[in-house]
Amino acid sequence: MGSMIGDIRSGFRGIFALLAFKPDWRQHFDVSVDGFARSFLAALYALPAFILLMLAANHVLAGLPGGDTAQVSVLEAFGQYARIWLLFPVIAFIVVKALGLKTGFSAWIVVHNWAVFVLLHVQAFIWLMAAAGLANAELLGLLLAFYQVIRLFVHWRVAAGALGLHWGLAAGAACIPLVVDALIVYGLTSASGG
Repeated sequence: MGSMIGDIRSGFRGIFALLAFKPDWRQHFDVSVDGFARSFLAALYALPAFILLMLAANHVLAGLPGGDTAQVSVLEAFGQYARIWLLFPVIAFIVVKALGLKTGFSAWIVVHNWAVFVLLHVQAFIWLMAAAGLANAELLGLLLAFYQVIRLFVHWRVAAGALGLHWGLAAGAACIPLVVDALIVYGLTSASGG
C-alpha cells in the first residue's frame, strides 16, 4: 500500500512539475527497467477513476436526446481501457525508432503513463460534475473541449521533456500516437455502425 501511495504521489508531483516547466521534474520518475515496468501499475491505480468516468458518462448520456445509443457497454469500456494503455507503447517505439533516437523510449513511456493517470482523473472529475448536476450540457461541452486542449499540451510536454526534443519535433512526436488512436477509434466506431 505504501508503495502505491508513493508511486501515485511521485507521479502526480512529476507531471505537475513537468507542466510547470520546473527543471527538477525528472527526479520524480524512475526510468530504469524496474521503473518502466512499475509505471504500468498506473493503469491499475487509475481503474477506479475510469470506472467512475464510464458510469458518470453513461448516466449523463442517458439523459440526453439520442444518448441511449451513445452509452458505452462494459465490453466497449474494457476495450477502450486496454487501448489507452497498450497502444501508446507500440506507437512510441515506432516513433522513437523512426526519429533515430538511441534513448528516451523508457522515459517517454514512464512519464506518459503517469500523465494518462492524471488525465483520466481530470476527465472523470468533469463527467462526475455533470452527473451530479453541477454542469449542464453546454458547460460539459465547454469543459470537454478545454480538456482536449489541455490533453494536447500535456502530451506535447511529455514528449518534449522525456525525449529531449525541440518543441516543434516534440509536437509532431506527441501527435502521431494521438492521431493513430483517433483513427482507430473512428474506424471502430464506423465498423460498429455508430
